[in-house]
Amino acid sequence: MMLLSFGFLIFLTIVFILYWSVFQESAKSQNILLSVSSLIFYGMADWHLLFILIFSILFNFYTARLIARNTMNERPYFLLTGLIINIGVLAYFKFSGFFYAGITSMLGINGNSYDSLHIILPIGISFYTFQAIGYIIDVYNDRISPCCDLLTFTTFISYFPKMTAGPIEPAEHFLGQIEKKREFKYHCAVDGLRQILWGFFVKLVIADNCASIARPIFDNYMHLPASTLLTGAFFYLFQVYADFSGYSNMAIGISKLFGIQLMRNFASPFFATNISEYWKRWNISLSSWMMRYVFYPLSFTLRKFEKPGLIFSIIITFLIIGLWHGAKYTFIVFGLLHGLYFIPVLLAGKINREEVSKSSQLYPEVKDIFKMAGVFVLAMITIIVFGAENIRQAFHYIAGLFSFSIFSAPVFPDHTGYLRAIVTLFFILIMMSVEWIQRNKKHEMQLDSMKSSMLRIGIYYAITLAIFLCGSEVHIDFIYSQF
Repeated sequence: MMLLSFGFLIFLTIVFILYWSVFQESAKSQNILLSVSSLIFYGMADWHLLFILIFSILFNFYTARLIARNTMNERPYFLLTGLIINIGVLAYFKFSGFFYAGITSMLGINGNSYDSLHIILPIGISFYTFQAIGYIIDVYNDRISPCCDLLTFTTFISYFPKMTAGPIEPAEHFLGQIEKKREFKYHCAVDGLRQILWGFFVKLVIADNCASIARPIFDNYMHLPASTLLTGAFFYLFQVYADFSGYSNMAIGISKLFGIQLMRNFASPFFATNISEYWKRWNISLSSWMMRYVFYPLSFTLRKFEKPGLIFSIIITFLIIGLWHGAKYTFIVFGLLHGLYFIPVLLAGKINREEVSKSSQLYPEVKDIFKMAGVFVLAMITIIVFGAENIRQAFHYIAGLFSFSIFSAPVFPDHTGYLRAIVTLFFILIMMSVEWIQRNKKHEMQLDSMKSSMLRIGIYYAITLAIFLCGSEVHIDFIYSQF
């Protein structure tokens, strides 16, 4: 049951009404409804895989309690056990087919990844497993106390708005909210509805239309000029961004309907002037998780090696980010490239520089525009690798860009390609303009400071009209739901 389905709309309406009427008496009753609803939501995808989620909940709940109640000498053993089991379960579902295919290929046996092993990847397993790992590490480091209530912990791990594709919530941010009763706040619910509307617009009007342009180009890249390949990479980058940021806005907005704030996951990454700033704005929950639990501990361990130690730490961190997406060489190269992009930033000491786009100026300076364009090109190169079926396709696609045909007019495999590309580009420009204007707000549709109610209503109608008139006829599943 996806967030864009009619079935989910009915599900959400029922849960919302029950939450603020029948179950509003206490935090416990609210959490009972959220936990049961979340397990139903997950089980409707595949009830067999519900047992994996329940195992993760129970195992990590009691592991954290064991870590907290034992001595300093014994605690590392329980933490290590927790890490091995969590990573082992995740690795089994995400990498068994990868290794199986490699072994069968070496032995000359005809095997084909997951299809041969009949392994179904549980929805959102990367998100809730990383959330659980972060939780037990935080308990081990005494950042938080272990959750004493299984119901509260179940809500934390299984909460349905973030289940399919995050964000990966820090325990201290989420648990503190659900341990106390939530009161209905009209302005918070309205703000959530605005954010949901923007998420719908970005997903249906931009992401899905970009997909209808980019996918045929990727499928026929060998027969197309460089200008078309460049166009395909451009629209695919916006597809991935609009798809994931659209989902994140919907998830955060839905959560606000229940009085629970989720962390922001995207903050206008295309306004970044270096790759470090880009990753502070792109998939923020994953990148901050990786910095906190991988990069900082590893760089601290290798601190005596100074900058070489930092470079090694950042490359390992981004290799893990690549692997987090799945068992494909393209994801590994995707992570490696981003790690290599960081080296000049580290050497120049600009990893913690001030963000230009947070200034109050109306337009960015020319030099910053060029820097933003440079970061965009780097992101576009790696997104080609990300979207390719294999390394060979990625190499040939990128090589195909280095041709004099880059100066020719794009040729679209689909006869409606030109018109669709122009319309989609128009909406991309609108999206980017809104993001720039709202760059210092918590999200793109934060309109509380707008004095004219008629103007706000006009914006709602314009967005809704764009969704119905210009939304893609073919709806693509959320890209990150597969991770």
